[in-house]
Amino acid sequence: MKFSLPAQLRGPECRRVMQQSIALQRKLEPWFGSFDGGEVTDLAVVLRVNGSLGSFGPEGVENIAIDESTLTCDVVIADKGWADLHDEEIAEILRTRVLQAIDVCLRTAEIAYDAQVLETASY
Repeated sequence: MKFSLPAQLRGPECRRVMQQSIALQRKLEPWFGSFDGGEVTDLAVVLRVNGSLGSFGPEGVENIAIDESTLTCDVVIADKGWADLHDEEIAEILRTRVLQAIDVCLRTAEIAYDAQVLETASY
């Protein structure tokens, strides 16, 4: 299964989140590369990061959709004061939210997986 982690940002300070999302995607790609999702061959978790220029709405996973072989969802992440956080703090916030979104997506699509193995892969 292919995995992507695109993002929409609401503020220039949110670029720091993008740096961590690239790192997280690279960590998760090997797990997804060996994961068989059956008819679903692609998973895209779209980050919608609130910041100084506005909000995408309340935090959470939304807009889950399966279109042929592609499973997608949006994960809205509240403004955490990105400019004042350490990279490690941003990485942990992002990791937690993305793993939650992956879980919701795979459960919605009724695709079985080992959450512990995925979590280990995310470090």
